[in-house]
Amino acid sequence: MSVAKLSLTFALRDLKFRKFISILNIIAIASGIATFMALRTVSFGCRVAAENVVSQVLPGEILVYGESLCDLPEEVMYDLEKVPGVERAIPVVLTIGYMEGALTFILGIESKDLDLAVAQYSSGGGFGEDDYRVVIIETNFAESRNISVKETVFIKPQISPNSYPFRVVGIANIGMKIQEISSAGTYVIVPLREAQEIIGREGFITMAMLKLDEGEDPRLVEETILREFPEARIFRREDILKMIYQVISLVDGLLFSATVIGVIIAVFGTVNTIMANVREHAREIAIMRALGARVSHIATIFLTEAFIYGMIGGIVGLALGFLETNLVRNLINSIGLLEIPAVTEPGIIFISFSSSIIVSLLSAAYPTIKACNVKPVEVLKYE
Repeated sequence: MSVAKLSLTFALRDLKFRKFISILNIIAIASGIATFMALRTVSFGCRVAAENVVSQVLPGEILVYGESLCDLPEEVMYDLEKVPGVERAIPVVLTIGYMEGALTFILGIESKDLDLAVAQYSSGGGFGEDDYRVVIIETNFAESRNISVKETVFIKPQISPNSYPFRVVGIANIGMKIQEISSAGTYVIVPLREAQEIIGREGFITMAMLKLDEGEDPRLVEETILREFPEARIFRREDILKMIYQVISLVDGLLFSATVIGVIIAVFGTVNTIMANVREHAREIAIMRALGARVSHIATIFLTEAFIYGMIGGIVGLALGFLETNLVRNLINSIGLLEIPAVTEPGIIFISFSSSIIVSLLSAAYPTIKACNVKPVEVLKYE
């Protein structure tokens, strides 16, 4: 009988006669792998979701602010558009106010820039250059307050004692949320001129959002702007993403500790199972050694058993990992923090499955060494 066939026979026999212990060992391995896969997949999904959100929230790569609130002259837009690498400069007014008794972020932009601010219209549409006292309201807020297109709502800026009537022309999912990615308030979009009028800052904007030419380095554009406008405050989209990634990495580190605990349990379970099998098969090992079996043959027997544990545990772990990933993803999506897409990196699947086998083989190292050191004379002297 070949060594491979003998090893497989031993392993299958142990699985058959030690079902309960074998199942517990496989579950321990599978749970660790499932947790690792779920955490890595959700983390990858969070990064993709964060990129999507930031791309919607900041359709431009660079934000240029003045020294204080809404003090950037509109004339600056022409100078910014002449900066090498800048494809388009979008003037934006952002202020806080109230609508229907709720905190409201009032976003003032030009009609030609609505494609950057609105993700999708639920009803109605945008406004034109000549439209006056019109507003686009967020879908969720409109549904919660039963607001529909053509109705009139009153908006009160925080810095003004007056409320202003606006006619609802559109209800939409607003993507450009510069103040916060997630906020307790709602967003509305009004024409740029009207935003300036209701806060008493005609001719001034809060910020200039710059879209750059494809492949342009934002840092070089930032340096050029600062040379011309040393008082400007500049934020790059990539800096915001870096901060988000740092938070995700911190959470990853905390959650990874749970994975480590699961892997440690799997290691001890495998070591205990293989050691029990070594003690149980001590007589057979001694006989094989007495008949000329090599140390490598004995090692192959127990490493094969560990390999089978790892392979089955890995397959079960992947199945549980997909299930656990969907549960965590749906939970986060239901909370509304991020809309995590159902994406899985092939590399995560490969690493998870490989880790299952590698952990099992490493766990079997000590028991295998003990098996290889069995002395036939000591075991068989009482036979």
